[in-house]
Amino acid sequence: MISWENKFAEEFRRVCESNRQAAGVLLPLIPNHDEWQEFLTYIREKWSLWKGYLAQEWPHCLVVLYGGLAFYEYNEGKFWPQLAEAVGCTLIDQNDQRNINQDFEKATQELGLKILKRDSGADYVGSAVYHIGIPLSLWDDFLDVCEWSLRCEEWEFLPPDKWVEVMSKLSGGRQRLKRFLVDNRDAAAAFIKEMCDARRILSEDEAISLDNLKQVCLLRQEYFDEVPETADFLRPTNPDSLFKDRARLIWDDQRCSISLNLPPVATAKLPAVWSIGNLSQSASSMPYTFPINSAAFVKSLLVKLESGAQTESLLLPGIGQWGLFDSQRNRFANLKREQLPIGRYVIISSKKLEDVSRKGFEEDEYPANDPCELEDSTICYITQLWPTDKSAEVSFKHDGAIRKIGFRPGLKIEARIFAGEGSRATSFSRYQEWIKVERLPLLCLAVPFGSFDQTDSALQYKFQVCLGDQPMEGFWEKRHEDEFQEFYVWRWKGEPQPRKKVSVSITALALGIKFDYQIEMLLSKLGLSDSWESLPGAFLPMCLLAQPAAGMKEGMKWEDLLLAKEAIAPEGYLSRYVLRQYTNFGLLDYTGHRWVIADSRAKFEMSDSSGCIMSYCGNPAILWGLFRYIYDQVSDVPMPKIEVINNRSELPYLLIRWHSAQAGLVRKYFNQRQHNVRIVSDLWRP
Repeated sequence: MISWENKFAEEFRRVCESNRQAAGVLLPLIPNHDEWQEFLTYIREKWSLWKGYLAQEWPHCLVVLYGGLAFYEYNEGKFWPQLAEAVGCTLIDQNDQRNINQDFEKATQELGLKILKRDSGADYVGSAVYHIGIPLSLWDDFLDVCEWSLRCEEWEFLPPDKWVEVMSKLSGGRQRLKRFLVDNRDAAAAFIKEMCDARRILSEDEAISLDNLKQVCLLRQEYFDEVPETADFLRPTNPDSLFKDRARLIWDDQRCSISLNLPPVATAKLPAVWSIGNLSQSASSMPYTFPINSAAFVKSLLVKLESGAQTESLLLPGIGQWGLFDSQRNRFANLKREQLPIGRYVIISSKKLEDVSRKGFEEDEYPANDPCELEDSTICYITQLWPTDKSAEVSFKHDGAIRKIGFRPGLKIEARIFAGEGSRATSFSRYQEWIKVERLPLLCLAVPFGSFDQTDSALQYKFQVCLGDQPMEGFWEKRHEDEFQEFYVWRWKGEPQPRKKVSVSITALALGIKFDYQIEMLLSKLGLSDSWESLPGAFLPMCLLAQPAAGMKEGMKWEDLLLAKEAIAPEGYLSRYVLRQYTNFGLLDYTGHRWVIADSRAKFEMSDSSGCIMSYCGNPAILWGLFRYIYDQVSDVPMPKIEVINNRSELPYLLIRWHSAQAGLVRKYFNQRQHNVRIVSDLWRP
């Protein structure tokens, strides 16, 4: 049997005495999930013999016990119920609480650890938190603070009263986070700096993976396993690269299957076999999917890799009675969290959930507790969570108690460039990597509340706008706000003369933001903009997906669409149902949680005036190039208006009434391959 006291003592001796007062000093000593459970089993067996001798005989076990509870179970205002459960007691009375705390204080002092003092005396729980750094329950919220630190260059030097004010803003109604940041500033500051340093290192070296990240900083594996947004922060350009060597459970909506994503196995270990209970699967030198289905409905999964005479074991969390699958990040969410990023989720349960209530999620298309037959013929129940708003909430009854989970948007500064506002949103055409426009584009910033002390002035000097290498004059103007963020647009000072080709950029180097957009300025056509007055209207989804902004070439996620809507048509209505219907008809493609325009179609019918009526659905930006072409070819005929048709039983589409002198030229334009428009007899037939 492990001698836990000797084990922790040996590990603690490796800690330099000069570092023992630092925040997070005990974090490396806290056992991982599996060892933690083994340690607690040992504690329960010995607890009745230990009381009264904790500081003298088992000081290292005691400080690790406090630290482990702070790391795994921290809940502001509660400590003793967790300790009682950990040591196997029904209740720890006040006398025992006082004695245990005194032993903890004595042990920490003898080991050279810091004890935090408050007006009422020693703060034992606060000290335990200080020793381990950031508790798991606060980590997702703490990442928002790290994002803020990237935007605030002088954050380390804020005076105490200003620190309290800013942390209160960043915490919002999350009192546990606020108390930690205010009461444990030194610990918070040390970890903020460590996270920012880790982000810099990982950005500079794409070869570093999650398994060797421990060589870079003290980040715990649990921070990644239970809060996937950790990878989003540390390597925003490619977060999945940090998980490539990790086994994890996944849910497949199409196959109605629960599987394990298994990492590649070294060739030297092959042949080998993965096994879970009575299920087995041959290992491979490539990543592999292992279907386990109903076997996943357990608290934990013991996964074994047998290679010759050697066996390696891995304990992974199972789904239990129900799990929440994050479709965007392709992993199951940590159910201890009370707030999750807004996005698409699926609740998968072995039994029907009771009293399901959804706010901000689609309900008509996706009923709760929809029966689903797994690949092994087991019936489970799925409740789809498709967000219809920026924030949402789901609640249901589980084991007689109400479980409630909130969803909110990420708190990052977002920079975007669009073709224009309102009817000008699709006034552009694409040529290879260049975008042809008549007017300078619409530059936008979405800024979470609390990002800056004085947002207006901070944006003016932090975010530089350039044409080519030349900084441009202008200013950021606040247009509106919602409950999470403020929206700003760039107001150009004057209109630069048209030039052949140039890049437009938004740059904030201190924040790691560089956004550019290659444009070619064209002379405008007098009166042509009148044809577009009805747009975007109900055709808003297509107008948003047509945007040429950098980074959107592979389509838009739901969050991207919401941000584009705020910039282009804040009063417009965006419906997931319409997006799904366009997808069903083959007009959009939905892959990797991104929508992209997949097809553009035109239908022609003769009109009474010998001209023609064109129905159109697809990329509206193609029409801008068409209108400029027709304008040049037929100068003596007025250009038609574009009508947005939104009949009750149909999907929105565009209708244009062409003059007889224009109709032939329209067909000729569409027949050119580079314009990618199909002439069809039925808009809704793929």
